[in-house]
Amino acid sequence: MTFNKSLLAMLLSTSICLPAMAQTGDFSRSFYVGVSGGISELDPESQVPEFFVEDDTDSAVKVFIGYDFSPRFAAELAIADLGEAVIGPDSVGAISYDVVEFSGLYRLFDKDRRGFGAFLKLGVGGLDNESELNFTRDNDIHLSGGVGVEWATRIGFAIRGELEAFDSDARLASIGLLWRFGGGGSSDSGDDLFKEGADPVGGLIDNGSDLANLDDDDNDGVPNSLDDCAGTEPGAAVSATGCAVFGGVLEGVQFESNSDKLVDAAQSVLNDAADVLLSDPSLNVEIQAHTDSQGAADFNIELSKKRALATVRYLMLRGVPSEQMTARAFGETKPIADNATPAGRSTNRRVEFHVIER
Repeated sequence: MTFNKSLLAMLLSTSICLPAMAQTGDFSRSFYVGVSGGISELDPESQVPEFFVEDDTDSAVKVFIGYDFSPRFAAELAIADLGEAVIGPDSVGAISYDVVEFSGLYRLFDKDRRGFGAFLKLGVGGLDNESELNFTRDNDIHLSGGVGVEWATRIGFAIRGELEAFDSDARLASIGLLWRFGGGGSSDSGDDLFKEGADPVGGLIDNGSDLANLDDDDNDGVPNSLDDCAGTEPGAAVSATGCAVFGGVLEGVQFESNSDKLVDAAQSVLNDAADVLLSDPSLNVEIQAHTDSQGAADFNIELSKKRALATVRYLMLRGVPSEQMTARAFGETKPIADNATPAGRSTNRRVEFHVIER
């Protein structure tokens, strides 16, 4: 690759600044990094009759960093090696194309960073050429534009496809991968899973509706007829069935055998837990990991430490600030079931969330 060193330095220096920017906003803001590859079409203009473009397409690669500062808008810095155009006759030479681009992105759908989305892009950039032939570059600075689609997962990874034009000199069709940090791909659109006064069906309770007038003895926002856990503490975060989200075993948070790798079902549970923590920045939790009695005690305490930290790391990827969480490892020292039976050992292999005061 023939990236200009000064352009690469600019890209790296900006990537150092972006994390600090991401921490100044609310949880919906995030920054991301990515890489893509594709096919370029290059269009150098020859002023010499006997020279012509013999091959105007080549493979291309691009690396980029960006910052989502609202549900609709993002800023992005990219550097790309677009390959080279071969000049004829008889491949007498070639002209390479490297570009650096600063762009603004406008997303067509005001939604969170999950599932399918589309965007428009407009930017300004610089072009660098190299060739063994004598050539003159008309403009060092150019405008660029593009359109793209993106499919994003809940944990921040996304697949992106783009069509871009760099003034009239070059075009690029690419597909790539990106990873979104900080906000975990969520937005500030207000669709957190659990909220005070939440309708278990999924919407907010209308104070003028019949549902709002139902009895709710523990004032947790869930009417008595749907409340499986009467008497929850005032102000406690509760599920759609009125049970405290934190305050004991978090059902479904399991790991692969003798490993700190979360199973797929555990990720879904932790996604919901992250939504609760993000909806209430004042909520602090202690994440406690426990094992059964199989194996050596020293191994179990170390394994539970790794599992507690793995849980914290996953929630941080979903955007939960580390300041809201404390990790503790207990190994096999606090069983809640009989370790002599398979069912009891399974129960003892658990993760607990406890709300704490700070």
